[in-house]
Amino acid sequence: MTEIEQWLRSGAGVQEGLRLLSVYKPNPLFARMVERYPDKYAPLLVRTLAGVGMDSITRTAARSKSLREEWPFLDDPDCPPELKILAADKITALRNFAREHDRLSSCDSLEACLETARKCVFFYCQNRKILSEFAYYKEHGSVLGKHPVFEEYARRQELVDMGILDLERRRSNLQDAIWRLAKQLRMGERPDLAERRQELVETKRRELAVITKMIADYERAYGRRTAGTRESEKA
Repeated sequence: MTEIEQWLRSGAGVQEGLRLLSVYKPNPLFARMVERYPDKYAPLLVRTLAGVGMDSITRTAARSKSLREEWPFLDDPDCPPELKILAADKITALRNFAREHDRLSSCDSLEACLETARKCVFFYCQNRKILSEFAYYKEHGSVLGKHPVFEEYARRQELVDMGILDLERRRSNLQDAIWRLAKQLRMGERPDLAERRQELVETKRRELAVITKMIADYERAYGRRTAGTRESEKA
């Protein structure tokens, strides 16, 4: 049994983990970050030392067939559409985690390391939330329904009944909200809200994409230029 395996089995204490990090995968900035915020980034330290690196994650993420082998209900005609959406999101979350995890070793400042680690944790949590939904449906044959995608899908059905002017207003409001949230994330305001704000940005971007497509479809069908299109042409 290796030192790392012994450390994992004994509870994965932070201080011993930092010592092992300095021996097996030196990264002073990452170590400082874990020392400063042990409660938040200890899980990332565990994943780093456990050897969950980019190559293995990418291979898992890229093999969509293995995903459907593990969760065969995804091919069931009666599978809820929300779960099919989450299947694609799961692959994306794993790839994004792999990318950010690989960047940890090349960060040249503590701030960059913190931002990269924050993204790692965010994408890791995204994947775990999806796994919870999949595991519940596989065992019970019904949805758990805690993932935000279920609310998003319900809102999409409401959008179908909205008129074009309401859709334009909704699009403008979403654009403003995304801009504000992105600015807050860039400025690092309220780090304790960073994860929730990032989730909101992703949610609003997906809804914005749906509305933008609906407006484009309307324009094609009726040959009408919307207010948003006219404003962009004037700019």
